[in-house]
Amino acid sequence: MSPRDDFERSYISPLNEQQREAVYATEGAVLLLAVPGSGKTTVLVTRLGYMVYCRGVAPESVLTMTYTVAATGDMKRRFASLFGSEYASRLEFRTINGVSSKIIRYYGRYYNRRTFSLLDDNNELNQIVRGIYQDINGEYAEISAVKDIRTAIAFVKNMMLTDEEVSRMDFGIKNFPEIYRRYQAELERRRRMDYDDQIRYAKMILETCPPILEYFQERYRYFCVDEAQDTSKIQHAIIRLLARRHGNLFMVGDDDQSVYGFRAAWPDALMSFERDYPGARVLFMERNYRSTTEIVGAANAFVSGNRFRREKMIAPTRGNGVPVQIVSAASRKAQYLYLLHIARECAEETAALYRNNDSAIPLIDLLERNGVPYNIRKFEDTFFSNRVVCDIVNIIRFADNPADEEIFMGVYYKFGAPISKTVAQEACRRSRVSGKPILEELLNVPGAGGRVRDTAMNLMQTLPLISGGGAAEALRNVWITLRYGQYVKKARLDANKYDILTILAEQERDATGLLRRLDELQTLIQNRQNNANARFILSTIHSSKGLEYDRVYLLDAFNGILPSIAVNGMENPEERALYEEERRLFYVAMTRAKNELYLFSCDRDSAFVREMRTFLLKTATDADRALFLRREKLSGQPCTDKNGGKGVIAAQCGDRILVEYGDGLNRILTEKEAIPATRFEKPAATSSVPARKTRAAEPPLSADELFCGMSVAHKSFGGGRIVSFDRQFLEVFFPERRETKRFALDFTLQNRLLKAL
Repeated sequence: MSPRDDFERSYISPLNEQQREAVYATEGAVLLLAVPGSGKTTVLVTRLGYMVYCRGVAPESVLTMTYTVAATGDMKRRFASLFGSEYASRLEFRTINGVSSKIIRYYGRYYNRRTFSLLDDNNELNQIVRGIYQDINGEYAEISAVKDIRTAIAFVKNMMLTDEEVSRMDFGIKNFPEIYRRYQAELERRRRMDYDDQIRYAKMILETCPPILEYFQERYRYFCVDEAQDTSKIQHAIIRLLARRHGNLFMVGDDDQSVYGFRAAWPDALMSFERDYPGARVLFMERNYRSTTEIVGAANAFVSGNRFRREKMIAPTRGNGVPVQIVSAASRKAQYLYLLHIARECAEETAALYRNNDSAIPLIDLLERNGVPYNIRKFEDTFFSNRVVCDIVNIIRFADNPADEEIFMGVYYKFGAPISKTVAQEACRRSRVSGKPILEELLNVPGAGGRVRDTAMNLMQTLPLISGGGAAEALRNVWITLRYGQYVKKARLDANKYDILTILAEQERDATGLLRRLDELQTLIQNRQNNANARFILSTIHSSKGLEYDRVYLLDAFNGILPSIAVNGMENPEERALYEEERRLFYVAMTRAKNELYLFSCDRDSAFVREMRTFLLKTATDADRALFLRREKLSGQPCTDKNGGKGVIAAQCGDRILVEYGDGLNRILTEKEAIPATRFEKPAATSSVPARKTRAAEPPLSADELFCGMSVAHKSFGGGRIVSFDRQFLEVFFPERRETKRFALDFTLQNRLLKAL
């Protein structure tokens, strides 16, 4: 048997048809669209082995580019474990930043020129940004604000925005264009560059220095790019420059998993691949080896609702499992209480996934109070330094010390009154002289108008209630009575921070206890070491990308968080693109689950969960559908357990019911153990023989029954799938015709032109 035959028997034969086709695609430009759980890394590594062992490609001529440094190390280790360390040491695995650094170094040696040095000290970069922000805006920038500014700067560079485009962008950062210009000028003055400048300079070198471009085009004749959907616009530009001469580019990605738009990920490159690389081939890997049929079906139905995507369909291979379930919770807080019980009895790897780390803080609080083991992935504790959190904390502290000038000068203009800085400073000066509280002196400052005096009186009456009342009551007084909530809305700040603080406050007796607990949680999170034996995992959806878990609970998936933008009123392509990325994020969360997937539904409206509920009801049997609808109504009902304890149903999932009692205790009960105030009867079993229907007896479809991804049949065009709809129009993709058609919604439904399949 020849070495090639031996290689194919050992490494290629176990692969499926689509995977083998991808391995053999070694020449020319190839885009491989790989759905979640389809084995893309295995294929990429096997393809590298096939190239060097069977095709005689020199390992040194192959450059594999990955999204993160960790991924480069992992891919190199996987190659070495399969094919040995000799070729692994000769192959090159780099991030595109690493490739850019190499280009800049070679340029410096070739022309004997001193290039800018990399500034990779985050503390120093933060100090530069903070100093510029304070100089321009006259305010101190907390670390969360600094992070937002640096993210915006990185976006500008990776999207290759011009100065004019930057001036038109709204990043929610005061005077951002000036901050950006000053930041770049300061780096140039120091002859330094940040990581994103590396890519800009590398692109400029390749475009303006033909000898450098020619060297790298000849040095590497084969290019592999992993996670192409996360690659930025400027990174794709560098890849095109490098691969242009020989045209051998193997790009692996999935536009449905592009969720890093805030970092300038550019999934458009996957959509325009054939235009950018004439003669290119597009291959698919659509078999999912991770999830059950139920999870794959739900994920397929959901992501099909996106318009801007490559049409593909995940094919499950593992067979049936348990249905996707919705956990009906009476409130946002009830989600956390339910998950506390899940974590307590966690025998298999279970992940609670969420949009941002704020969602984990109340859950961490509960887990720590109850001594339940858990792990966290890549937690960023910017919540504690967020402007809204800091303001509320400072207002509470000012209530305890109404003579604190520093705090007063930081919050005086946030209570809805036109208090000028001059008036505020004069009140502080008078307070120092007289020893009286600042607010009392504010009443006497010349030039303080009626609204200013009214605000001062309101503060003087409310602050004692804040310092002397319960923690939750103190927050309500800050938010409503002192009108700080109006300031947050006007300044377009994140009101969800208040929600998180309120949930934490319900665990504390007074405002002082809340402040103490915030300090404890921040210290605990910063210093925490993960427990290797813990089976319960907390993670953002972004940090879970590429991973899988036995069970997944999707937390805080409701309007304002996920999706973070309004569902309706998307008037331009940019808004639609942002909304579709939100849908992709939800899809990525769903496809992390191997065996069980649970979606929380609470008192806040959720466009995504509502869509999934419609799908789940449509695919359920009549009996299961009726059971689901009746059970869902239990959430929020009073109930009595069989031992006589009276409480309220906080959450329900299947036959498991979380009951909260008046003494603050809560327990998980079964349906048989809990007796709701409204009796809950299981629906009678229906006959397994479906009733015969005639066309005349079939009611027309209603708009309420439609959902994105729904399979339908059109009277004229045959079978298809709904990809979008609104109050006026309906869009259906017809696979056999490979086209999408748009219909008037009312006309189509009233004339029975469409039916469900």
